[in-house]
Amino acid sequence: MAEHASMMSAARRQLLALGALLRRPESLALLMGAAVFLPMLGASGLWDPWETHYAEVARRIVVDGDWITPRWQGELFFSKPILNFWLMAASFHLFGISALSARLPFALVGILGVFLAFRFVSRVTDARRGLWAAFALCTTPFYFFIARQAITDITFCVFVLGALGSFALVALRPDTPRREALYIYVFAGLAALAKTPVGLAIPAAVVLVYLLLSGEWSLLRRLRLPLGILLFLLIAAPWYVSVLALHGRKFSDEFFMHHNLQRAFTGVHGERGTFEYFIKQAGYGFFPWVGLLPLALGRVLGRLRQREDTEALRLQVPSPEGQTLRLELFLLLWFGVTFVTFTLIVTKFHHYVFPALPPLAILAGVCLAAEEGTGLRLLLPLGVLPLLMVGNDIVSSDTHLANLYTYAYERPLPGEIYPRLALGLITGLFGLCLMLSRFFARPRLLRPALAVLAAASTITLAWYYQPRLGHTMSQQDVFDTYQRVARPGEKLYQYQMNWRGEVFYSNDKIVKIGDETGFRNIFTKPERAFLIAVRESLGPLDRVMRQATGRHVHVLPGSGLRYVLISNQLGPGEEDLNPLTQHLLAEAPTIAHPVRAELADPAQLAGGAQLALLGYELRPEVPSTGGELELTLYFQCLRRIDKSWQIFIHIDGFGHEFHRINGDHYPVEGLLTTDQWMPGDIVRDHVRLKVPREFTAKNYTLYLGFYIGDTRMRVLPGFPQDGSDRIRAGTFSMD
Repeated sequence: MAEHASMMSAARRQLLALGALLRRPESLALLMGAAVFLPMLGASGLWDPWETHYAEVARRIVVDGDWITPRWQGELFFSKPILNFWLMAASFHLFGISALSARLPFALVGILGVFLAFRFVSRVTDARRGLWAAFALCTTPFYFFIARQAITDITFCVFVLGALGSFALVALRPDTPRREALYIYVFAGLAALAKTPVGLAIPAAVVLVYLLLSGEWSLLRRLRLPLGILLFLLIAAPWYVSVLALHGRKFSDEFFMHHNLQRAFTGVHGERGTFEYFIKQAGYGFFPWVGLLPLALGRVLGRLRQREDTEALRLQVPSPEGQTLRLELFLLLWFGVTFVTFTLIVTKFHHYVFPALPPLAILAGVCLAAEEGTGLRLLLPLGVLPLLMVGNDIVSSDTHLANLYTYAYERPLPGEIYPRLALGLITGLFGLCLMLSRFFARPRLLRPALAVLAAASTITLAWYYQPRLGHTMSQQDVFDTYQRVARPGEKLYQYQMNWRGEVFYSNDKIVKIGDETGFRNIFTKPERAFLIAVRESLGPLDRVMRQATGRHVHVLPGSGLRYVLISNQLGPGEEDLNPLTQHLLAEAPTIAHPVRAELADPAQLAGGAQLALLGYELRPEVPSTGGELELTLYFQCLRRIDKSWQIFIHIDGFGHEFHRINGDHYPVEGLLTTDQWMPGDIVRDHVRLKVPREFTAKNYTLYLGFYIGDTRMRVLPGFPQDGSDRIRAGTFSMD
């Protein structure tokens, strides 16, 4: 009995000690990061092209045992330095090769960044401001999206945050231990191994501008430059020296000249844009905290106009509020220098502005933690405008958030999983809190309300949307299907793919088919074969199969908006998901509104009609304003069409374009473009159109046709048209 009581007492002491540990501010900061970045981390496969590209390089390190020279498909890979590949390779070695083990090191680095933000803010000011800064950072979409991906940006950004956070402690807190200055160079060395040593120009520029503006040149002595530079070289130089010794100019030309200097000053790939390009991306990536920007900027600028605050800045040991002001000014400087630097870089991707977001998020958290008498009630309502501008864009389109950390921004996204309603509700409630902030009895009632809404946004996007979006962005689902249904000896091919996932998921063993002839030679044989292709290739490949065998290709489960798994045979119990079988008909059905009009390319009129409209169907038959209508069109291919024409739809009320519903689109959602139609094909095309609520006309006329640029297909004489090569298909009423 006494022994049992002793064990219970020991367990109770351990639980109390654990509870005390978890209640410490440092532990809370770490737990916040873990709660955001770790759940559902491996719920979907690695995304193309960056995650799969980097993961394959790391996989080669594990397979080849070469931890110095990164390789891709047997070739040298010098796009990025080595640290991220070491992290992934170590995780693969410990936990096996999977999406979770690829992303885990980056999520842990993201948690480290949250802790570093808390650390330097709490030491410059206090733990309460540090926790709010950490919370704002880990609930910023740009940060948590990228921290949950196996890409290089989070490591570089966190190590720059660590370097500048340590500099802030040295610069703003004279009583900071001397060893803190050395952490600047440790983090700088890691950043140089994470993405690029050229990128260290950003923290160097922040430090230089700080010294120029403050005049605190004596700070250079406290930075311990000789020892720090030696420490930086000890961390960063060995790998660079080793790879230069092994590969010489091939490494220097590709890594330094092409992927760093040329990317920055002349452009390699990616988009181009002006100053506003990154303003938009920063706004989307800072939702919903973008509503705190007027508070952050107005509070700092307003306090600079007050004599007591400006005098506090000059004190050797300023007051707590003066210290907070110095921190806020430093964060603004950090953001401004970083943002301007990236606007000057020629090559642009949406996520290139990401390193400018952490200081802005930290600043928002610090300002939100401000006491009542520091402009909180006056400035917060002004945030409704930027919040609604950003919120309106995010709610109206699913591309803005997804494209913060993806590639090829024009690719389709699954709109049905986008949490539009939740984001709209969060935008409205967050804006309402800002508007009513003047009436909150105490700021401590406002902060929890904003925190709950930011947490709701984070959970919705990080735990729900991002993992589900991964099923579209990754090839893992189609590879899982192949591994489940293929029998020994049944090969997997890829068709004209260069999205990286086909290499990673096949362990670099997949065979590439480069043209339609190669596809025909393999897939018309009696042996079963499988092929991965982008969805846009389904139409051409299906046409080749129909020409050769009279049958469609089979599309298997796991296929989605971007990738399809194709086979020439179905196994027992397997379902064919080829959407073209629903749009290519053996014969024309009974059509609710039959109408015939024949068309031809103006450059090929001598050969006669190329296609004919057979009629249309409308659901509902009497659409309502503010609702939707579904239009189904039926066409017949009369002879070969060698161009890809778009369909235009004009539904005109009052007989003019001012009351027009437009429905331009490629046939069959781009899966079956006109150059893939075969003579005799009956093509069924669907399009959904929204009817504006303000349209008041009762009767509407349906016009349609085909166009490329400014050229329309010619409607042949004798068929209903308006004289501008628009088929006059019919009229209908609207409620």
